[in-house]
Amino acid sequence: MDSGAAGDTAQVVSLGGGANAINIVTAEDLGGGMRAGFTGQIRFSAASGDRTSGGNGNALFHDANVYLTNSMGTVRLGKIAEMSTCAFDPWGCAGGAAMMAGVGVGGDGRGLIGARTIQNAISFATPVINGFSATYQTSLSANPGVHNTATAGSQIIGRTNERTVLSLNYAKGPLSAQVLRTEGDRNDTTDRPSVGAANAINQIADTNGASAQGISASYNFGVARLNVSNIVTKAHTTGLTSNDINTISASIPRGATTFLVGYSKDKGSLATATTDTKIAAGVNYALSKRTTIG
Repeated sequence: MDSGAAGDTAQVVSLGGGANAINIVTAEDLGGGMRAGFTGQIRFSAASGDRTSGGNGNALFHDANVYLTNSMGTVRLGKIAEMSTCAFDPWGCAGGAAMMAGVGVGGDGRGLIGARTIQNAISFATPVINGFSATYQTSLSANPGVHNTATAGSQIIGRTNERTVLSLNYAKGPLSAQVLRTEGDRNDTTDRPSVGAANAINQIADTNGASAQGISASYNFGVARLNVSNIVTKAHTTGLTSNDINTISASIPRGATTFLVGYSKDKGSLATATTDTKIAAGVNYALSKRTTIG
């Protein structure tokens, strides 16, 4: 990175937004079609070698859980990576380079639903049936919270690190689609209850967008893959829309080269006339089956 200031020199600040990772996956065949195991992901900074986990820089494991799976589905316990809208962004969840992560009135990250990790969590994923599948994951606070009668509706406050994610998915042939709903935080860079207590918020009392819903679809035409999404975030206390984001993007492969384009616009809330528009363009070049530069 070079800031452009006089006398400044280029230097490595981060590579991959802290998403450089060592993945650990184990499986034990229990018989009768049932398997059990452990999955974990150790993230680190390629610039410094320090451990990092999506925001607070403290967690050794970004993802660490045990699972049990059979033909009826998969149950996980522990620290669980969320379902997200990353598959409908040509840039995926590549840190600040992701298109959805960069749009949204009031703070970045509003267009990216999910993509965090949930601590003290449990999840259930259905098997894929004729292209359809679903997942549900949730966590419970160690603090049950207290009633605050001074606020509207006698809200419960003090419940920290709580978050739920529900995902309904379809993927078959060239078409994929998803409905994703999160409850628990506004999912931006200043509120990340899922990565550590230091970043916790009062989940019920958060007025800045405690729920979000995304509807996304993608179709591969062969010559290009087209993605469309609508993301809406709402404040928990008022139920009013704080962000309404529409995104259209495409990835266009040409041999070893893939061109990426996208357009996003956040109409904001009815209470303000503020909008946010982003236009993105990029190119990836595959050096090999395993290595790509962009």
